[in-house]
Amino acid sequence: MNQLFFAGGLSLLLSSPAFAAPADAYTQRDVMQCGGVEVVLVSSCRTVTVEDTETNVIPVCSDQTINIGGKVLRRDIGKVLQRTSDGAKTKMLNNVVVAMDCVKGTKGSLVSIGGYGGCGSCPEWRGYYSTAGRLEHYSYSNSYRSFGSKGSWEELIKAYGVTKRQLQEESPAVKRINYERP
Repeated sequence: MNQLFFAGGLSLLLSSPAFAAPADAYTQRDVMQCGGVEVVLVSSCRTVTVEDTETNVIPVCSDQTINIGGKVLRRDIGKVLQRTSDGAKTKMLNNVVVAMDCVKGTKGSLVSIGGYGGCGSCPEWRGYYSTAGRLEHYSYSNSYRSFGSKGSWEELIKAYGVTKRQLQEESPAVKRINYERP
């Protein structure tokens, strides 16, 4: 009986206006192919913009997932509170994906995901994933630290048969993420 009561109370709680999505909320799907695998970036965003006086002037997104071959992945990205064009303070991701790319090597392909914090001196984030959805390497540009199972570009080069140039530059097929604001 307590479980039934709790479940009913939860549905009432979730349907209350405090938990409803903002009227200007939208979900965007950006898709590309890499090594025969579908890569989908799913972004939950709003049509409002960040006021120019705020620190992180980027699209107002509350969540992003990267789906590689059906495996749902989530970057470890913090949130910031920013004033938006509707005058409200909004909690949003402090770094959003701006590009997806496929790095094709002689021993396999890597999915490259790039993110940006939008404040001019905020870190740029780049992650390299296997086509099986495993994070192989990631780095933040402001600290020059690298983490991941392969640990360094040299290990990625050896494991996937890619070149240093491929890891440093985007391919002509790079998919830029444009937040449409329907």
